Amino acid sequence: MPALSFYLDAPMQSWGASSKYQYRETNSFPTKSAIIGIIAAAMGIDKHAADEATNLAPLTALLLTVVKIGKSSTRLTDFHTIGGGYDKSASSREKMSIPQKASGAPFGTVITRRSYLTDAAFIAILEGELSVLEQIRMALLDPKWGVWFGRKNCLPATPLTPTIAGDRSTALVEILAAIPGLEPLPLDSCEYQEEHPIPADGVFYQSDQPVAYGQHHGPIPAAYRARPIRHHRP
Repeated sequence: MPALSFYLDAPMQSWGASSKYQYRETNSFPTKSAIIGIIAAAMGIDKHAADEATNLAPLTALLLTVVKIGKSSTRLTDFHTIGGGYDKSASSREKMSIPQKASGAPFGTVITRRSYLTDAAFIAILEGELSVLEQIRMALLDPKWGVWFGRKNCLPATPLTPTIAGDRSTALVEILAAIPGLEPLPLDSCEYQEEHPIPADGVFYQSDQPVAYGQHHGPIPAAYRARPIRHHRP
């Protein structure tokens, strides 16, 4: 099958699959919902449009393999505060310093703990319809909206270098050769997470197959399905 590969390299990345509320963890590999989200943003697919799910369907039908390459990565946990800001019109400096809820009520600040992968690098490989892969490649070269790796502060450190080849193995070899400054890398040192629709040992299900990101499908802000994946080394 034709395959498109592109490079994910950044000082910080965050790939949440199930985290909610005040603890926001990151997976050790990029999720499919994040990869498709990057592409959808690059293509200008509006998550608030009524046809969002229809526009996403050709993207989610692609099979995803993610390859973790030679960089070692660690985790960083950062503390954030969420609140509605401050009342600059208050009569005293003391009142101006009290955080507010978005509604204007006082003291609405919540502390959250958000985890990131630091100094990680991956190759994302998508397999499927050639015409869809070509559209994705053009969008990644000239994205309509911003590209980031999980959160808006996780900006790419290296060009994505989208590359199309006749099959997955060739796409991996060609992008590794095309990335500027990347040292030669033995493929047996990489770690793989692949979409694996055929039942096999080591296959597990992760709820990161996006159906829609927007809120127009009902009270649930986004919709996802489970997909079978497998970790392995060559």
